[in-house]
This record gives sequence, C-alpha cells and structure tokens, in this order.
Amino acid sequence: MDYVSSPNLRNTLLVNGFWRSGTTWLQQTLVDAMDAKSLFEPFSPAAGHQWDQLGRPVSEASRNVYMPLSDNCLTPRDRIKLHLALRGVGTHGYTHFLRHSGNRAWSRALVVKFTQLGFVLDEVADTHHIPIIHIRRNPAAIYASFKETDWSWRFEDVRFKQTYSLQDFTKGTAEYERADTLLRFDKSPVHRLAALWSLSERAAQQSIISGKAHLVRYEDIVGQGPGILNRLNISSVNIASNDTASPVTNSGRETLTVTERLNDWKKRLTRSEIDCIKSVSKDLFPDNGYFQALPSPLGEDRSKIG
Repeated sequence: MDYVSSPNLRNTLLVNGFWRSGTTWLQQTLVDAMDAKSLFEPFSPAAGHQWDQLGRPVSEASRNVYMPLSDNCLTPRDRIKLHLALRGVGTHGYTHFLRHSGNRAWSRALVVKFTQLGFVLDEVADTHHIPIIHIRRNPAAIYASFKETDWSWRFEDVRFKQTYSLQDFTKGTAEYERADTLLRFDKSPVHRLAALWSLSERAAQQSIISGKAHLVRYEDIVGQGPGILNRLNISSVNIASNDTASPVTNSGRETLTVTERLNDWKKRLTRSEIDCIKSVSKDLFPDNGYFQALPSPLGEDRSKIG
C-alpha cells in the first residue's frame, strides 16, 4: 500500500532528535493533528537497516546509536532507504510502529521520525526539500531517561571504538574531527552520551541557523503544550494539546506533572553525573542553552543559545 499511495503524497514532514528527546511523542502528536501516515525510525537496526559502514564486530547497543558523521558517510543503501522513507514507503514492520489504522496508509500527509540525522540535516534538506523539525532536550534529562529505559539494549553498553575508527576517515574532514572527539570521550556512559549529544546538536544547530531545520525544545512543548508548534508556520493544521504519553514512555512516568517531567532528573542523577554532562556539553557545544542563562521563548532568535 505504501508503494501504491506514494505518488499521492502532498505534505511530508520530518522529525529528528536525539534518543529520549520526545521524538516519538512529537511524531504521534503531528500524525494525529494532520491525519497523516507515519514512518518510524527507518534507520533503526530493528527496522532491518544494516549499517554497511560497520564492518567490525559491534554490540547491539553501539549499532543502535551509530550516527553518520557527515553526508560523506551515507552509503548508496542509506540514501535509497532515506528516499523511500520520505516517500512514505516502509520496508519493515517496525517502521509502521505508530500506525493505528490501515486507512492511514492512503493519507496524503506523512510524518517520518529519525534519531540518527543530527549530522546530516543539511544534506537531507538540500536533497529532499521538506520541512524538518528538530527537537532538543536537556542532555541530563536524556541520560536519566536512558538509565531507566527497558529496551533490548542499554546505552551503558555503547562503545564508540566499535563504531568509529580514524582509519575510516580522511584527516582534516568534518567526519574525522568528529570521530576523533567522540573517541576522546569514550570513557564512561555519561561521557559518551554527553559527547554524542553535544556534537550532533551542534551540527543540527547549524542547520537551524541556516533555516534548513526548525528547532523546538522538549521543555517548551511540555510546558506550553504542542500548540506552540503552530508558530512555526510549517503546516496549516491546528495542532492542539496532547497529554497522552507515547508508546515508548518509561513505565511509571505516564502521569507525571509538568514540573516533575522537566526537573526530576536532578534527583535521579548523581552530582558527578550532572557535573560531567555540564562539563562535556559546555566544552563541545558551549551555546547549548541548558547550562547558562535561560533561552528565549519559541519564535524568537534562538541562534545564540542553541
């Protein structure tokens, strides 16, 4: 049905963000508001995607958080999969995770969600000419969420040395410098998450500043409601508030208050974990917007605060 209905697509929207940043909830909200079909995580190994770049033994966790460090790292297979995804064609049952009705397959609107495109948003925007929403969340809250996420893989089992080797890149290129930085922080789970979040968010920020992607903060959407997405003027659809937890919300957190959802990471992390995240993120993405002055409201110039 995806192949047959693909030529009728009129409105495609891409959602990208780091794992545990609210990407699934945001996609679900947009799908319901637009009466759209969804495509879920086309580059996930759970969706049958094989990263040909990973020719060495790699753990399940490392494979799941692999991110192409530049558009030069995308293989022909990756580009084909990306093209199909943006035409609404799912190639594995996992990619249809959020579809609640077969009728959605015929919708003329599509919302695709990725968690691996932070370094290549420019390439996606320039090639496919579609609106991109990038959602950003406090890395400390992300780390706290990962610690309690009951998936088949755990972030604490990620090792950058399994996925990135400097021998695979040309010295002086963006991908070489990014790999070199990640390997320097390949020390502990908290170092790794803070480094990968900081580098990928810094790259995404350049796409946001250039106007190729729209930034929304998890904290803004939770605090003010998803209706603030209407200010982005990327769709004529009225996006109403959505208090429903996503299917991947950690068990026991479905009914948290806004204050708890935004701030309880301070109690769930140790002081050393928080200090490490602050230190690494300030080093690699100084204008990250979370560990300095409060950022401006949505809709104002955000380029200075990330």
